[in-house]
Amino acid sequence: MRNKLILKILCAALVFLFIIAACGCNNEKAQEGGEHLKIGLTPAVDAIPYIIARDKGIFKKYGLNVDMEVFKSAGERDAAFQSSNIDGVLCDMVAVCLYRNAGFKVRITGVTDGDFILLASGQSGIKSIKEVEGHQVAISENTIIEYALDKILNKNGIGINEVEKVAVPSIPVRLEMLQHNKVQLALLPEPFSSMAIKQGAVVLDSAYKNNIYSNVIAFKDTTIKEKASVIKKLNEAYNQSVKYLKENPIEEYQDEVIKFIGYPEDMKGSILLPDYRKAGLPADSELKSTIEWAEREHLLNKKITENDLKEKIQ
Repeated sequence: MRNKLILKILCAALVFLFIIAACGCNNEKAQEGGEHLKIGLTPAVDAIPYIIARDKGIFKKYGLNVDMEVFKSAGERDAAFQSSNIDGVLCDMVAVCLYRNAGFKVRITGVTDGDFILLASGQSGIKSIKEVEGHQVAISENTIIEYALDKILNKNGIGINEVEKVAVPSIPVRLEMLQHNKVQLALLPEPFSSMAIKQGAVVLDSAYKNNIYSNVIAFKDTTIKEKASVIKKLNEAYNQSVKYLKENPIEEYQDEVIKFIGYPEDMKGSILLPDYRKAGLPADSELKSTIEWAEREHLLNKKITENDLKEKIQ
């Protein structure tokens, strides 16, 4: 009887110790995960400062563990963002408008930099933007690509209905269609635009030339609430990475960029980078322009303001 009592006491003690150990493990995971962020992105130059921050140890310097998942299209990225454990995405102001309109609570925490180049197929015979009327242009619908195209056309005095928009969400497929003249025009991000130019595509205009800056990084409201200090460190690491990019020639890091994003090796020497800005929020005028465009395109069924789209990280 006494032995049974001792056995019960020992068993109870072991169970207690197991519970304590289990709690300790969960706390350790929470502490490790506290500095962890998972970011979704598409293969474009706005991702490069984050890639450099990871590969050059800048994230580690700031105590960050940042996972980056690459998607072939904005649609794939958005679906994963809303249905998985991704904390934030490199996206655009149009995407954030659509997120908020759908009830998905997301806010912009910083700007990023990329460019979108309007190109003509080398086989199309088109040499000037004034010749685009009546031709097909490959885009991704309801995204920054379509927004940028409309802005570029308007700046050049061309009506948005004077070209035929063809929805091609996948960037690599859009590039292939342009190369084979299956569409005469396409709007592509870097470095896919450089790849097209290398194959004979003609540059007609770009978002940057028209002061269209709409690339951003956005996080779920829950992530902002729980990990504001981590996002602040991310911004600091981003600034350090931008400093590195400005001070070092691309030859020092282009292999890492090509490997991570999956660019072909023959892109060496052809990657053109934007003049990256430091982390900060977009101007209200840019947010207002984006909201107005989304309203005109009947993409919004609720009132959205500039403040709904952004969050200043202190």
